[in-house]
Amino acid sequence: MYHVLVVEDEPLIRDAIVEMVQQLDGFKVTGEAAGCEEGWRLVQELWPTLLITDIQLPDGDGLELITRIREHKLPIVSIIVSGHDNFPYAQNAIRLQVSEYLLKPISEQELHASIARSMSRLESFAEPNQMLTDIQLFVDGMSGGEPSQLFGQADRLLDAIWHLRSQEEGVKRSYFNILIGKLVEYMKAIYPAFEGAELPEGANRHQIRLVVHDLLHEWIKRYPQFAGNNMRLVIARACEYMQEHLQEEITLTQISGYSNLSASYFGVLFKQYTGKSFVNYFNQIRIDKALELLRSSDMKIYEIAEAVGFVSLPYFNRVFKQVSSMTPNEYRKSLGL
Repeated sequence: MYHVLVVEDEPLIRDAIVEMVQQLDGFKVTGEAAGCEEGWRLVQELWPTLLITDIQLPDGDGLELITRIREHKLPIVSIIVSGHDNFPYAQNAIRLQVSEYLLKPISEQELHASIARSMSRLESFAEPNQMLTDIQLFVDGMSGGEPSQLFGQADRLLDAIWHLRSQEEGVKRSYFNILIGKLVEYMKAIYPAFEGAELPEGANRHQIRLVVHDLLHEWIKRYPQFAGNNMRLVIARACEYMQEHLQEEITLTQISGYSNLSASYFGVLFKQYTGKSFVNYFNQIRIDKALELLRSSDMKIYEIAEAVGFVSLPYFNRVFKQVSSMTPNEYRKSLGL
């Protein structure tokens, strides 16, 4: 299954692209973003195989997002959707190894054809992309794992990265840096005074393992203290705020500002506390409220979508089905309503 991230600030166009992708067997849209920064955050959380992005975004452009992907040597195929036939943009897209450059309005046939032409690259990225997913699963599971088992899990992950097949120089080092960066990020989330760690230039396998083991020792020492401290109350208050403002389009940046924390710090803390990313948690409680309204009111579905903060009915329907495994209509019918 190829996971897709769609970055587009116009809801109707984003909905259309998502629907087109969902028509293809073997492809699943796992993330949607309206801006460059939100898109980059989701890249580092979801590790998609395919990125479809607009160029002109409210807080930057799609090429900036793709530049970051290339700098980190991430195995992600990129397709650009642009409203302008801009030659300098096209030149930069070629330099960044963008797979396709499509002009709006795009048809389903055009998008499907562009994805088909990108299949050989997608297939070649399958193994390294899985490695990034494994890194994310490891760091996300640290709080619930047995401390004694973390070192063995980390060693297996390091060995897998070391034996990764790649023709591109620096890919393995980039993946080691991603793992260490994630560990440092999570450490700073539970212990803000932590100074961090870096991989020495030209580090060998033994040195890499020592850096990772030192970080895990710190995690095992500090996490129990975090689990009982006041930061849990900060996240609990944020959850209450989200529950009381379901009808609003709350972003990670907004809720972290409400909590007087940086977005990256808040995101890690939130996941440690709730077991879910901010987006998944917020969608869950909004859909829970929608389920209640479907059961207890005769509101139309578009009215319920608006009441729980979805500006787009197709987006509401997609999220509803992801969370509840059925559409809003199917849910009402299952209740005999």
